[in-house]
Amino acid sequence: MVGAVGAVREITPEVIGTTTGKESWEYSWRDSAIYAVGVGAKEDEIEYQYEAGIKAIPTYAMVPVWGTFGITPHRDLPDNVSFRLGLDRQNSLDMAHKLILHKPIDATGGSFTIEDVVTDVFDRRGKGAVVRTTMTGRDASGEKVFTNIADNYFGVCSAPGFADFPKSEVLFPDREPDHAVRETLGANQNLLYRLAGDTNRVHVDVDEARAQGFDRPIMQGFCSFGYACRMAIKELFPHEPERVRSIEAQMRSPLFPGQEVELRLWQVDAHRAFFRLMCTQTGAAVLERGALEWV
Repeated sequence: MVGAVGAVREITPEVIGTTTGKESWEYSWRDSAIYAVGVGAKEDEIEYQYEAGIKAIPTYAMVPVWGTFGITPHRDLPDNVSFRLGLDRQNSLDMAHKLILHKPIDATGGSFTIEDVVTDVFDRRGKGAVVRTTMTGRDASGEKVFTNIADNYFGVCSAPGFADFPKSEVLFPDREPDHAVRETLGANQNLLYRLAGDTNRVHVDVDEARAQGFDRPIMQGFCSFGYACRMAIKELFPHEPERVRSIEAQMRSPLFPGQEVELRLWQVDAHRAFFRLMCTQTGAAVLERGALEWV
């Protein structure tokens, strides 16, 4: 349950288990190719864009969390399960995300049964609350292909009795990054990424962006994840996205179309790297405490 106490809304344990119910998500090779273009795939990354032997950027499995296209029952706007609790969307943001790939997602197309469930809540001791949701995707045989663990922050809420939000276990080595690569987002990158299904109006409508405190539409946070994942693969094991097993990061600040990003990578062992994604114009971290694991 969610109850009101003055201007603060209390989240109680009954919310655990709230679910969207089982839904379906279908896509074709065109959808995975459009996604690749949306997260900046270049001419030398043709494996993400050409249907002959096409491969999926692993973060494509994040699309249904904030997606509308190909999902049944139909969604007019992205509808994370935490919003089913009736919380204030105007005071919410994506705080952190982790994607686990149990096996590579098939870029040629597929049909998944997805379900988004509230699995935990964390209290930030007078600074809001975090609702954790877990979306699984299973293929036609019932085998689990991906798991999305999303932490959504709600500033006008409290969660008395719940644990503190856990600290990240990512500790950057005391050295310069092993890799630092830059790319510039297109002036219409928000519109390109929107074709993957994130139709949230703050990414396209100036009036909506201003109502949420921005002077113009902002980039989708999941687009930043896609950039980081693709750029990391290109540096660490080019053309082999199927090797990725997980990627996670905290979301720190929004990007705007046309800005330049720098991915800083520290390889900490043979199959794991930590990363930050920075905006070079502002010097601010877009994604922080990032971790990528592969086989």
